[in-house]
Amino acid sequence: MSPQLKSYSKKVDSIVVSEKTKMNTELDQLDKNYQEKKITSDEKQKQRTEIAGRYEEIINDKITAQQADLETATRETVKDIVMGKSRDQSLDLFSQNNAVLTLNSSRDRTIKELLNTFTFNISFGVMNLTGSASSLAINNDESRIRVGRSSSSQMEFRLTRQLGSLTSPVFYRIGLGYRVDVLSPEKPKTFVQDGKHDLYLTDFQGGTLRKSYLRNYYAVVPLDFVFVLNPRYTVENNEKMLDNSKGNLRFTAGIYGGIRAATQNYIFYKDEEGNKIKNRETISDPVNRFLFGGKLSLGYGALNIFIKKDFTPIFNDHAKIDNKYGIQVGLELLYLDF
Repeated sequence: MSPQLKSYSKKVDSIVVSEKTKMNTELDQLDKNYQEKKITSDEKQKQRTEIAGRYEEIINDKITAQQADLETATRETVKDIVMGKSRDQSLDLFSQNNAVLTLNSSRDRTIKELLNTFTFNISFGVMNLTGSASSLAINNDESRIRVGRSSSSQMEFRLTRQLGSLTSPVFYRIGLGYRVDVLSPEKPKTFVQDGKHDLYLTDFQGGTLRKSYLRNYYAVVPLDFVFVLNPRYTVENNEKMLDNSKGNLRFTAGIYGGIRAATQNYIFYKDEEGNKIKNRETISDPVNRFLFGGKLSLGYGALNIFIKKDFTPIFNDHAKIDNKYGIQVGLELLYLDF
């Protein structure tokens, strides 16, 4: 693993461990208060939920703040791969995986066993909004969304199986994942919800705007079909089969469906006295509950570039904005083979 990614991983681990320690301290005190009959069972459960939610928000915010480090580490890793610099032995770059980083735990598997896998993947893409389900305008200026600051990250478990015989160049892949979209409007715009639960994109007027973004959380189920465009074959135990350990060029077409778990709107600003203020608001009515879209990707070796397009709008009629359909372009970053 590259030094930059090691550094990023250590920062994330440090954040999680530190905040979890603080959370456990509060939970221990809560248990003590309950045992001493200072609070009721219902109060204990309510406070546990509040504490867990608060620390989840803190961890998410701190990890989001490290996003620039992740992007830098990814660029440096890609550069090292292209320039042919050495990598740790724990890092394998199998063309089967098409991810920048591959942590392979299957060195002793046969070629036949590598045709069917169970994996964990992380991907990252820059994001924008378009005015229709068919539009692929990732640089759509009319959306008033900052493409460089808006992103979509996804973690998913995947089950991959070869379709047909051992020589078939076609695979199907089904997964279960978690997707987080971050939509950051161009300054001085912010997302604002009124008393009627309508959502607007309007100029901020409460002080000096530092940053703002809307964050959507989804549980997603992707279904992909993978086509090996330059299949190579080998013979193992007198059986001819596709060799997934060679440098294969792959094209992937798929669909995905999702259920929204939560939506939160964040606004960071300074008031007239110069005090830094953070507002967080839960958004519900203007955001659609379900999501459906398609994906195309092209991969060779360690690089896999994808484009994802939401066919259903992220926002419904309660959102008074013209561009409601998500689009993203990104890279597969991490592949862990079990």
